[in-house]
Amino acid sequence: MKNIFKEADKNEILQRVEKLTAESKPLWGKMNVAQMLAHGAHAAKLPTGEVAAKRAGFPINILGSLLKNKILSSPEFRKNSPTSPEIKITDPRDFEKEKANFIAAIKNLSEKVATAPKHPFFGTMTAQEWGRINYLHADHHLKQFGV
Repeated sequence: MKNIFKEADKNEILQRVEKLTAESKPLWGKMNVAQMLAHGAHAAKLPTGEVAAKRAGFPINILGSLLKNKILSSPEFRKNSPTSPEIKITDPRDFEKEKANFIAAIKNLSEKVATAPKHPFFGTMTAQEWGRINYLHADHHLKQFGV
């Protein structure tokens, strides 16, 4: 399974990001391309603890724990999946700045060990699970913008 901690998988994500432009349009969802990149950078900072997100409350936290293995083993995320409020981006963003931030966040994550003990939805995560979820998340949003 693809994982952001695998060099080839990380490089695949970074090459796809390079295909984005400020004019890239989403195939679904509400975010524009700059917002998506900011959102992706924030998500890549969850495993390192650079961005903190509150654990979902009951009963959502139980659902997340039950679905974790199914989602981590799936080939891709569903469209319009819910997101943690701490990484939701709705304000205007600069494409070039957010692209650079996203690339830096992915590179930084791939060079570190994921230290955050809990995901806001899935709960306790191993480093490899953090790497898998971040690959799936980046892949999902790059597909959202056709790359």
